Amino acid sequence: LESFCKGQFAAVCTKHWRNGYISRRCVSPNVEWVERVLQETACCIDATVRTKGSAHRPEADGETRAFCMKRCEDTLDREHEFGNREVFEVCRAHL
Repeated sequence: LESFCKGQFAAVCTKHWRNGYISRRCVSPNVEWVERVLQETACCIDATVRTKGSAHRPEADGETRAFCMKRCEDTLDREHEFGNREVFEVCRAHL
């Protein structure tokens, strides 16, 4: 969660539009990702993250696991679209 939050607020992104989706390629000092977003609602539907400088996949820390388990257990939370304000509230401790 820490690398995502730091990368989210320090990244430079390029946008491409295709078939109703916005595809963003974002690069920050420690992480790089590609995300597909619905143009009308700005809801992210797919994302792929790559960590720079490491050949292996990092294990999720306890805070990340807790965040995912809390959001995935409840079916209403799974379908919830998180806005910028909610993402900022989650990331505030890591900035």
